[in-house]
Order: sequence, then structure tokens, then C-alpha cells
Amino acid sequence: MEQYQGIKFNVRFLDERVLDYPIQKELIGWGEKLSKLGCIPTYPNPENPVIISSAGNLSARIGDRFIITAAGSNLGVLTKKDFIEIINIDIHSRQIDVNGTEEPSSETMLHYSIYQKRNDVQVIFHGHNQQLLAHCSQLGLKSTKKWYPYGTLELMESVCEVLGKDDTILIMKDHGFLSFGKTCQQAGENIIQDLSEIKNIEI
Repeated sequence: MEQYQGIKFNVRFLDERVLDYPIQKELIGWGEKLSKLGCIPTYPNPENPVIISSAGNLSARIGDRFIITAAGSNLGVLTKKDFIEIINIDIHSRQIDVNGTEEPSSETMLHYSIYQKRNDVQVIFHGHNQQLLAHCSQLGLKSTKKWYPYGTLELMESVCEVLGKDDTILIMKDHGFLSFGKTCQQAGENIIQDLSEIKNIEI
């Protein structure tokens, strides 16, 4: 897995407050579940090795905006302060305006582009599981055509290039997976179902 180097855009804090939306409780629960399922690898935070961070991110629409987990957060033990509300994104200048107390996930622009393309998607889970990547063709999952570094416009564009209107899970080549749903439950169950099918494939 690519070594985490921090976010690759500029952040402007409009309102530095801890968010309190009802869906955060669901996202916290699913972060814990996905970690237990082996979909959220952890690593020492590069800026402070005492802190454990994790690879992956969760987001959900809130009206015409969305909330996303913080850069460097540990999805297995999220709290309210680990969520950032995305107010505005300028892709070309790589400027993101937010409400919250932490920097948003390095894949914020990727989540934004998916929400722009798929009006039906209300929740996005991004995680990492080698079994899903290895068995994606047997599971009938679509994959991006080539690997790109995390947090880049190239990765964002490669996902949008192949993302179809009915895809529930998409594989990012040699990287991880994206799961989409109208609810947290739906996005989570997509992952659980495919992990269960892998067990049948391997028998």
C-alpha cells in the first residue's frame, strides 16, 4: 500500500466547530465494523507515530453538502471531531472550504466527484481489502484501468471514467475499493456480501 504523505490540497476553515449530525453515529459504527472485517488497515501517523491512523474514509451527504472523515483518523475508533463538513470545492485550484476542526480526508475530491456524478449515492465507504482486489473479476466488480497515487486528480478521473449508474462497489486498481449506497447499511452490506462470496469462491 502507498505510504501516506498527507493531503494534497489546500483547506480553508470557515467554522471551526465539532459537527453533530445524526448520521455520524452510523458512520462511527460502520467504521468499527469495517475495521473488524479487515477492510481498514492501520499505521503510525507520519507526523506523530504515537497516534494510530487508518487507510480509508467514510462520507455521507448532508443536503447539498457532505461530511467526510478526517485525514489521518482511525476509522475503527471515530469520534464526532473526526468528521468534516465540505462546503465548497474548487478542483482546479485544489481549494476546499470546510466546517470542522481537522483537515478532511485526502480523498475528499474523489468523494465529491462521485456525488456529482451519481445523484442516487448518499453514502460512500472507501477501504482496503486484498481479497476483494484479488477476486474482483470473479465477483463481477468493475475496476479502474490503472493505478494512480492517492488523493490525485488522476485517481479521481480514473474512477469517474468507469463508474456506472448501477455500480455498488468499484475497485481502484492496486489500491482499494469504493462502496456506494443510499444508506450506511446498504454501503456496508455491499462489502459484507462480497466478502462472503469470496469464501465460497475459495472453497
